[in-house]
Amino acid sequence: MTDQDLRRQAREWLVLLNSGNASEAECAAAESWRRASPRHAAALAEVERLWALLGQVERAPAVSPSVPRRTRRWSVPLATAACLLLAFWLAPPGWHADVRSAAGEIRSVQLSDGSQLQLNGATALDWDADAGGLRHVRMYRGQADFHVAADARHPFVIDAGQAHIRVTGTRFDVNMLDDQVLLAVTEGQVQVRDEQGHERAMQAGEQIAWQAGRLQVVQALDAARSLAWQRGRLVFRDRPLSEVFSELSRQQAQHVLFLDDKARELKVTGVFALHDPQAVLRAIETTLPVKLTRLPGVLLVSSDD
Repeated sequence: MTDQDLRRQAREWLVLLNSGNASEAECAAAESWRRASPRHAAALAEVERLWALLGQVERAPAVSPSVPRRTRRWSVPLATAACLLLAFWLAPPGWHADVRSAAGEIRSVQLSDGSQLQLNGATALDWDADAGGLRHVRMYRGQADFHVAADARHPFVIDAGQAHIRVTGTRFDVNMLDDQVLLAVTEGQVQVRDEQGHERAMQAGEQIAWQAGRLQVVQALDAARSLAWQRGRLVFRDRPLSEVFSELSRQQAQHVLFLDDKARELKVTGVFALHDPQAVLRAIETTLPVKLTRLPGVLLVSSDD
């Protein structure tokens, strides 16, 4: 597990423990998580230090299974200050990028080489038209449809997390979701590589994923799902709830924190309008055993069974 994953889990435990809703069993589980590894303990300590940066937010006491937090309630100013701190600390990667789209914004961009991009909401990337003879894009987050202008002398290279994509002229969709990157090729040919040096040639009508940095098996393109956003739709077919919220984060500026792994793995199936994320939340609340707790700028998700 990466340090980023550990910090994310530590944030979720700290939010729960300070929410006033943590049961004695949840406090015990948090303590067990902390004691499971020195890395866990270090991540939680780091989170607590950052939590205390705002003067209005008191430092959380050490985790203890014998002291339930149910009796500890946030005041409204305290909860607001804590959420503002979380929002600042959880600022998405690429906030400084050359090319960005806001949450809920579908944006078309023409690069200086003539390539056409369509950005899904909350997408960020840097563009370098002359990177040592290459045309280079570094994606930080989001999803984009690339229609690359043909230029055999200057290959078009994309780095998206641990995914590496190289083309001279073609059309494809790149989708960054948590620890995976999805590539859907609609025209031409694309060369892909992972951090271990494994390479594959992708043809139009194929798709592939990088999972935790490793290339997965090539599959037939599922355009109805992979490219649904270009038609104003969100299509979920037995998708984990964590992935669903990653998709929704492109349509609304709200941080989502899962308080347990069980909720992350619940499956969602349905077709929704891209610009109506609240409809997805309503469907989740009415069909799945989850509890959604809304705080300013933050949505807490926990299993409810």
